[in-house]
Amino acid sequence: MNDENKSYKKFILLLTGSFILVLGITLNLTWWEEFVLIGKGIIGFVLALAGLLVLYAVNKK
Repeated sequence: MNDENKSYKKFILLLTGSFILVLGITLNLTWWEEFVLIGKGIIGFVLALAGLLVLYAVNKK
């Protein structure tokens, strides 16, 4: 792959990533109440998963 193709691919990825970022932020601001509700609901699950990973890491050593 030559430099021109690499820079074109990088530009397309940058453009796509920027679009997805703006879309994600816009949707989070639009649906803020639901976003917070899901965030509150997932805290317990994330903490339980983190605890399991810590116990697995300690047990594996």
